Amino acid sequence: MPPFSKLSRSGFASQSSLLSEHPGEPQYPDSSMPMLEALVCEVHSAALLTAAVASAINAFKRDSMVRGEGMIRPYVPGEPAIISVLRNGMLETDLDEDTVRLITQLFDDLTPARIALDDYFSDASQIGEDRSAALHLLTLSTVWRRACQDALLAVRQLHADLRQLPTQYTSNSKLLNNVLQDAIMGGSPCLDAAGNIALPDLPQRRQSARRTVCQPCQLTYNRVTHKAFVRDVSPGGFGLERVPHLVPKTVVQIELPSGRRFTGVVAWCSGSSAGVRFTRPLLPNDPLLTG
Repeated sequence: MPPFSKLSRSGFASQSSLLSEHPGEPQYPDSSMPMLEALVCEVHSAALLTAAVASAINAFKRDSMVRGEGMIRPYVPGEPAIISVLRNGMLETDLDEDTVRLITQLFDDLTPARIALDDYFSDASQIGEDRSAALHLLTLSTVWRRACQDALLAVRQLHADLRQLPTQYTSNSKLLNNVLQDAIMGGSPCLDAAGNIALPDLPQRRQSARRTVCQPCQLTYNRVTHKAFVRDVSPGGFGLERVPHLVPKTVVQIELPSGRRFTGVVAWCSGSSAGVRFTRPLLPNDPLLTG
């Protein structure tokens, strides 16, 4: 296994963010590819974070191991917007029913896992981490190992679809397979020698602050408004789907359901996909990047 290193919880990237300076630009002719890649990133990320939390819980009985909320909560996986889109049958990919079922099952089972962890944190603030750990250990171990099992099934199910993506994703999948199996068996593959969470250095890592958004939008181009779809966002711009033919270097306006409006320049357009570069980059603490 590669050496451990402390990474941010957003340890993955779409290949587009690695190969192109243009926001959201796909590297393949298939217009559904960016969505598949975004989904794989989110599943792999959730799988790794699930293994990280399970690693910490598996080590609760050991002395001097991390038990504090401040050390564990940053690694608790949430449910990204793209999963809601997948649940509603609106994601434009060719995934089969079994794959969709296993991915949604992973995020379904993460809900009780998060609740169990919240209960532990609540009691820890009242009676101390050691007593709370003893009280909640069985429940925590059960729900987080189950979540690891779900993550393992989802990662394995997606493995065949990775042939359409850069080879680093296949390497990610193989490493995650080993890490998850270790956590399921009670190991702590995501802890360092000091007992702190340290995520494995995966071959495919996020190198830019790109975040999956998956929201409908109103796109105004040449004074005509069209319905489109925001796939992802970076400080520099949006990656869009379901757009009309756009001419690079022309100005567009984009309005989100929240009412926020953005002005940008078309960086590229390929089929129904496009990238728009903001005329004014987002601040690092913008809700679109951090919320």
